[in-house]
Amino acid sequence: MMKIQSVAILGAGAVGCYVLWGLADKAAANSLQLGVVAEGSRAERLRQNGCTINGQVYHPQVWTPQQAHGVDLLIVALKYGALPGALDSIKAVTGPHTTIMSLMNGVDSEEIIGAAVGDSHVLPALIKVASHRTEDGVFFDPDTTIGIIYGEPQPPFDSPRVQAVADLFDGTGLYYQTTVHIRCLLYTSDAADE
Repeated sequence: MMKIQSVAILGAGAVGCYVLWGLADKAAANSLQLGVVAEGSRAERLRQNGCTINGQVYHPQVWTPQQAHGVDLLIVALKYGALPGALDSIKAVTGPHTTIMSLMNGVDSEEIIGAAVGDSHVLPALIKVASHRTEDGVFFDPDTTIGIIYGEPQPPFDSPRVQAVADLFDGTGLYYQTTVHIRCLLYTSDAADE
């Protein structure tokens, strides 16, 4: 049985903060290693200030791509335009068994990531979260959030990694659903509402 024990988030904006908010309690209970991937001044800012989400400050671990290498799940939550510059970081994080979920605007982010690290690592996904950033942090209403929709692009649709992500998200406050129609949804959706 596959179990996700480590999660890295690349991109601590509105979408990344939604995932961080949802998984923070599991990390605090020591049942999950959770970190944000960042380098340089961005990493230093995250270490010093944390992430303010719905008025609460969270202090996730901050990992370089090399420190995050081999995590079970990498969630890419960047702005679409930042993806080309982040491919080296994604490659550095990806280990033999890393699953990658891209929660980005842009219908071809999975293809771009798959071309860099191998399609077998990519679990197609999208997110619907109405969030906004102010100088006081990121805000969203959990009750009006559709959340993360994901699934395998072809059978078996109930793969071990689909179930492992469901087990990870269960009981976290994150809204999620699996689908056998993820390819269709990716091409008919706005993907992320930021």
